[in-house]
Amino acid sequence: MAAAKKKKILTYKGKPLLKCGERIYYGNLEDKLILALDVVESEKNKDIQSSKKIKIQLMDNTGELGAGQVYRKAERENLYKALDIGEWWLQDALQTFEG
Repeated sequence: MAAAKKKKILTYKGKPLLKCGERIYYGNLEDKLILALDVVESEKNKDIQSSKKIKIQLMDNTGELGAGQVYRKAERENLYKALDIGEWWLQDALQTFEG
């Protein structure tokens, strides 16, 4: 029997990134808070699809995924800038909840 291949999960600064349609979830699914990144606008450059506008939401993760209360939100012009501010929000909020 062939060994099952294990899929690698994409991470950013040690936390997983999960894509579901045009939404990207960032953070551990066991934590009380998670970051939702919605691709609002994108463009195609040659064969690569890149995001131009991202909506960021820091939300509660105690119920159904993506249906929690939104604590902070913003928009940024690309995925890197969205992850940069969103990661800071998430770390700060998780430390507040734990402390």
